[in-house]
Amino acid sequence: MLKARLISYAEVCFILAEAAQKGWSVGSQQEWYEKGVEASFNTWGIGNQYSNYIANDGVAYDGSLEQLITQKWIANWTVAHESWCDWRRTGYPDLSVGTMGLRTAMPLRYQYGGNEIARNFDNYSQAISGYQQTAFTEQDGNDSSWSKFWLLQGTNLPY
Repeated sequence: MLKARLISYAEVCFILAEAAQKGWSVGSQQEWYEKGVEASFNTWGIGNQYSNYIANDGVAYDGSLEQLITQKWIANWTVAHESWCDWRRTGYPDLSVGTMGLRTAMPLRYQYGGNEIARNFDNYSQAISGYQQTAFTEQDGNDSSWSKFWLLQGTNLPY
């Protein structure tokens, strides 16, 4: 038996809220958003604080993607990779790099490891040739953690 959380109910609620925002027939964006925040609070054992929290400025439903993704980020604080993927896709929440960061921007992708390069060089070379360089890739070339892969190319997201 696997004793691990693959996806939480709170995350499902936020995904459905985003789908509703896009016009998909999944119910009310506001209801899914509020259920997501409540589920997050219940997960962490502070469900009794939900009513006060949801009424705060910046938390009370305003229908924005920024608010939705920020609350999803908070709910997924123990699922760092998922939160990073949402940030990369939307640019929310507005994050900044700490003083020890290698660049002044957050990385967008993992670099290929040495074993992959050594064992699969032709496919590696083809893959990195398709990445879009950014202002932060100059010292690394295409196989940079700051290169844009196909999903982000041609967008200003997240930078």
